[in-house]
Amino acid sequence: MAARSAKHLMQVLLQASEKSAKIARAWRCQEELFQLMVEEKTGQEKNKRFIHDFKTLADVLVQEVVKRDVTEEVS
Repeated sequence: MAARSAKHLMQVLLQASEKSAKIARAWRCQEELFQLMVEEKTGQEKNKRFIHDFKTLADVLVQEVVKRDVTEEVS
């Protein structure tokens, strides 16, 4: 049973990854939108390894899609 659960989780993660890649590719094709929707991370959100750390609306959308899809499938 645990092997089936692990396999199902892997399938869910792969599907979420594919959906996320489609979002990122579609967003990247819209250069004007891509440039407008960039925000520099600050405070605890910022990765200390980088001088400048940015996020886009596509990043936020991808995170929310993955969170929703995985939560729905494993709950």
